[in-house]
Order: sequence, then structure tokens, then C-alpha cells
Amino acid sequence: MEMNHPQWPVVRESARRLVKNEAVIIAAPHRYGESITDLSNHISDHIPQRTSFPEHQLAESEEIWIFQRGKDMNEAFVYIGPSEPDITVCWINMNLDEGFQSVIDSCLQLLRAGYPGCVGCDSTPTETRWNEYQFRNQQK
Repeated sequence: MEMNHPQWPVVRESARRLVKNEAVIIAAPHRYGESITDLSNHISDHIPQRTSFPEHQLAESEEIWIFQRGKDMNEAFVYIGPSEPDITVCWINMNLDEGFQSVIDSCLQLLRAGYPGCVGCDSTPTETRWNEYQFRNQQK
């Protein structure tokens, strides 16, 4: 995905969160299982101190949810699909295959750059707070 793609900012933010967070569950159709395992292996290779890696949870629907496992409940932080989720969730409004592959590619770019071990590794000068509301409004 090129940086000028309209969904690039939310894909990059989603990838950043996916790489940075531990205890991640990716609820996705079966066909994404191998990609999720490969991503977990890449995270293990690039962040050897990490003890928790993304896990695949089988989803029956044609959408992908990425959760942070919580003590009492899992909290969604990324959604790939056609239905607008809660504003607290990064919404990648793309075709499932293209959207998921874009997130994976962005994760790999961040990992190769040393993220999350350094500030500015993802080609941005500083890590600013993501504003999903503002991003969605710009897309309309």
C-alpha cells in the first residue's frame, strides 16, 4: 500500500498497535490462519523479549476483528470490514484480503525498522495520539 492511499493512515496505526500490544487475538476466517502464524513468528524474531504473540481465533463472518485480551473481557482495537464499528476502534474500510494484507505488510515494515524499540522508526517524526473520529470525518 502506498502512503497516498486514503486508508494508509489507519492501516499504519493499526499495524503499530498490533506490533506494540501483547495478548492480541485476531478473529478472522480460516484462510488467514497461516498469515497470522507467520506474523507471530516475525514478531518473535524481531522482538525476542516478547512472550505473547498474536493468536488466531476462527471467525465465521467475513470480517476481521483484532482484540487486546483483557482480564474480564477482550477489547477490540482494529476492525477490517464494511460495517462501521465503535469510534474507539480503528476501522479499515477495505476489501478483507487487501485490508489484512496491508496491515501485515505494514507490521513487517515496522518490525524491520526496529519498532517499537525506537521513536520515529515508522517514518514519522513523532508518535502522536491517533484520532479515529477525525480520520473518519476526513474520509467522508
